[in-house]
Amino acid sequence: MKASLVLTSLAALVFGVVQASAQSVNFNFADNTSDGWLLGGFSSPPGTPATVSTIGGNNYIFIPIGGFQVANVSAGANGSDFYKAMQAAAANPSGYTLSYNWRVDTAASGANSGTFLQIGSFVNTGSGYYAQHTSEATLNGTQLGSGQVFSGTVTVNFAAAGFNMPAADTFFRLGLIENGDGTAPLGVYFTDISVTPVPEPSLLSLFGLAAVPGFWMMRRRLTRR
Repeated sequence: MKASLVLTSLAALVFGVVQASAQSVNFNFADNTSDGWLLGGFSSPPGTPATVSTIGGNNYIFIPIGGFQVANVSAGANGSDFYKAMQAAAANPSGYTLSYNWRVDTAASGANSGTFLQIGSFVNTGSGYYAQHTSEATLNGTQLGSGQVFSGTVTVNFAAAGFNMPAADTFFRLGLIENGDGTAPLGVYFTDISVTPVPEPSLLSLFGLAAVPGFWMMRRRLTRR
């Protein structure tokens, strides 16, 4: 039992070091605001804040279809968690992932649901850099006309998605894409939009090496019984 407790504590310590050594941000809209997420892609002046809805105990922003680049959040060098996470992802794109949960209620779309809907994301920076990654989730016409609810989780690596932002930039924008031939009120609910680091292999290896003595001690005690 003591050996098991030691291993559990060690695991918590190692993963705590991983989280403490890197920047991350998560938009879960728990405060019932859009946390800076605006409708549109490159609105100037700023666009309308996204609407927050509570579904199944979780808060989502609802983004209606239309305009391809349908929502975004941005920040200059303001020291926010979002800015720090995007700056870190720019410096090390292979070490960061973008993830989000999505939900589409096709019953609410009526007869104008269309024949396809693609969900994706984009980034751009103050220097004019832009990259997009489409088809992170896709619904076909049969699904859109079914009247059912579809949902899922998307996780993409910044480098794999082609999000290689200039590391020296001091303004970052992260956005969402909805590409389809349907019309409003069709749209997508989003929550837990996160930019997070990939766990460092070196620290995970360290945990594995540190755990070996604990497993050896546990094995010895079991053998003596």
